[in-house]
Amino acid sequence: MKLHASFTQKDGMLISCTVRGHADYTEEDRSGQILCAAVSSAVQLTCNTLTECFGAAVTITEQPSESAQNTLGFRLDAPDPVQSELLHGLLIHLQALSEDFEGLLTVQVKKQKS
Repeated sequence: MKLHASFTQKDGMLISCTVRGHADYTEEDRSGQILCAAVSSAVQLTCNTLTECFGAAVTITEQPSESAQNTLGFRLDAPDPVQSELLHGLLIHLQALSEDFEGLLTVQVKKQKS
């Protein structure tokens, strides 16, 4: 299994991020476990910065499950350029993690029609 991060872009601004899944790991190779912790921490930091520091209104999605098909994400209710750039920073960070942990994380940006 792997992690998948999906960002939504509308009118040139990033408006949401959702991460699903869980990276596999073994007792001998815990890199998947490390990746999951890094991704979760980055998403939580971004969401907390948006809500607690910038006062942004967001809709949060969190669906833990026994099958490890976890979902963690958020959508900006009224996005502005600064909030979008914070999501852009998260996108760059997750793309770098995807390169560092090759094959364990995919990242995509979906364009939403206006």
